[in-house]
Amino acid sequence: MGAFTLNSNTHTTQTTLKNLFEFLIDFKNFNAILPNDKIENFVFTDSQCSFNIKGITPLTVKLIEKTPFNYILFSSEGLAKFNFSLKVYFIGNENEIGQCKIDLLGDLNPFIKSMAEKALLNLVNTMALKLSELKL
Repeated sequence: MGAFTLNSNTHTTQTTLKNLFEFLIDFKNFNAILPNDKIENFVFTDSQCSFNIKGITPLTVKLIEKTPFNYILFSSEGLAKFNFSLKVYFIGNENEIGQCKIDLLGDLNPFIKSMAEKALLNLVNTMALKLSELKL
């Protein structure tokens, strides 16, 4: 197994970092940053959300750590041999438009990683872009 980090592109936000942070820590809103064409059966509670990635498997995402208006750390469960963390960064002043980016941290067999890396990088780039485009 090999640990890795995939970094999304950094995007300028359309709303204040405080609003984005507060929006994203509420799991009912997590679906807003997921790629709609690849996700089904989205369900949420106060402490987690779960959904199916079409053609792959059900997945659960939980909030692990948050530093207000700076970052949120989520962790996944449910993928056999591949649990990962998502760290969402909010860059700038909380009451102003700023920037956001998402890092995916995981541990995968190098062979599997070579096959999945492009799709995973596309996923975090899509999520970061959708987050930056929200107008709250």
